[in-house]
Amino acid sequence: MRDKIVRLKNSKFLKSISILTTGSVIAQIITVVASPLITRLFSPADIGIYTYILSLANIFNAAMNGRYDLAIVSEEKQERVFPLIKLSFLFSVAMSAAVSTGYFIYFKFFSKEYADYPYIPVLIFVLLMSFGLINILTSFNNRNKEYFVMSSVYVIRTASQNIGAVIGGLLKAGMPGLLLPYVLGQFLGINRQAKMLKPHLKEVVKVSKEEMKEVMKIHYKQPLFSAPAQLLSGLSYSSVTLFIKALFNTSVVGYYSISMRVLGLPLSVISGNVSKVFFADASREYDKTGQFYNSFKKTALFLVALSIPMVLGMFFIVPPLCRPIFGEGWEVAGTYIRILSFMFGFRFITTSLTPGLIVANKQNYDLPFQVALVAIALGCYIVAKTFNLSMEEFLILISAFFSLRFFSYFLFIGRLSKKKGEIKNETD
Repeated sequence: MRDKIVRLKNSKFLKSISILTTGSVIAQIITVVASPLITRLFSPADIGIYTYILSLANIFNAAMNGRYDLAIVSEEKQERVFPLIKLSFLFSVAMSAAVSTGYFIYFKFFSKEYADYPYIPVLIFVLLMSFGLINILTSFNNRNKEYFVMSSVYVIRTASQNIGAVIGGLLKAGMPGLLLPYVLGQFLGINRQAKMLKPHLKEVVKVSKEEMKEVMKIHYKQPLFSAPAQLLSGLSYSSVTLFIKALFNTSVVGYYSISMRVLGLPLSVISGNVSKVFFADASREYDKTGQFYNSFKKTALFLVALSIPMVLGMFFIVPPLCRPIFGEGWEVAGTYIRILSFMFGFRFITTSLTPGLIVANKQNYDLPFQVALVAIALGCYIVAKTFNLSMEEFLILISAFFSLRFFSYFLFIGRLSKKKGEIKNETD
């Protein structure tokens, strides 16, 4: 028993998670402290518009680099890392330009209500570029196990964004007082993340087209299957916000955004960090054995043990606290939290394990699951629109069907982790 305790204390898995989680905890404490101020300084409508705009950008977050950024972590050969970095960056520039142009056309001709905010497409372009840079640097940090760097920059960004929002509220800047600090805060910490990469920037710049074509060919499944799947995943989550705005109004979106902020705390503090460590560990295990069941089992048990008290707390403890914490009228967010708590429990577990598809080189299986998620969100919207459902009834539908999808996805990844696959890059 004593030996098991010693091994647990010395576990690289737990040490890595603890480093990442420490930064996330600090960041979320800052968010928790700032949120009651933000809900009192900004109207639900201001928060709703801000959330709506971020939702439009977040659709593309995970797919900004064509998912070549994740190959930076899993690639066995060091000489292919720099071509992947350059390829990921160029892909993100093209994506940022295309998406922001599309949104410019949308706001200019099809969304007159945002005519007072002509700068929004520009901010979306800058925000998308920040997503691309951060994705690349985070993968490079993860490859080199720079978990302290990843943890510290997350604290820096979160602190600056929340403090900036509070200052914007005190200056009565309205919605721009929320959006501008968020966009600018994204770029803080990039210099620190790039510290190990800086000495090699010339090598990255000198990467030839042929070298990029080679890694494109090797990791062709990333943009072909993984990127579209993640794009659909981003759309499925953001579409709920977009559908709420279409069904109800921006004030309801504001209440919903606060519920998502609270529910997202465990995802930010634990799940996202566990995912990074699981991806690195599972990649190494797969390289050696052709499967990643041990990494899957260890991570899944860890997440399940944490999810049970988390869900119970979100259902019973958090909702009554919303009014005293966020202010009068914000108890509505507590109702939404209670409805969505079980779904977030399933999401908490499954989200961390999804890199298993990339580890096993089975990205093509991700697409049907993400299509299902978008179809579920759209189906719930159609039902709510047809039968004139209330916000609570709409969220019950979302919670029930999203939970089923997450559970089936979890079982699928578990079965996949046991299968003996081909060693990656065996053609080398």
